[in-house]
Amino acid sequence: MSLQGRPSAEQEPVVVRLAGELDAGDPGFADTLLAPIDGGACYLIVDMLNVSFIDSSVIRALVLAHRATSEAGGWLRVVYTHHIIRRVVDMCGLTQLLPQYATIESARRGVVSSPPAGEHPSGAEGDGGERPS
Repeated sequence: MSLQGRPSAEQEPVVVRLAGELDAGDPGFADTLLAPIDGGACYLIVDMLNVSFIDSSVIRALVLAHRATSEAGGWLRVVYTHHIIRRVVDMCGLTQLLPQYATIESARRGVVSSPPAGEHPSGAEGDGGERPS
């Protein structure tokens, strides 16, 4: 008996590690995301723990990779802790499609992170960012 959403032993998830500030000026990250899928992987963990900035081009690449893994009967899970990434995902209305995982192990198990107590999922409270006057 196989549990839905759980890869078999021979189909361990592929971990793709990204780092730095990712934006449209460096489109290579999209190829990095899609390469394992093109190679037949259908379970993908995207490690963004060392990413400090993303723009909409990264969101687009994640959505395309999510679609490709879903069509193959798998999943894509994104690991990050930076509040800016959570804010961008939230502002795009994609928190259901791209939920936050705090560690690679929690992504393997499918254990979604929740924002710290008292903090809005977008990071709007307590993020230390400047607010418009």
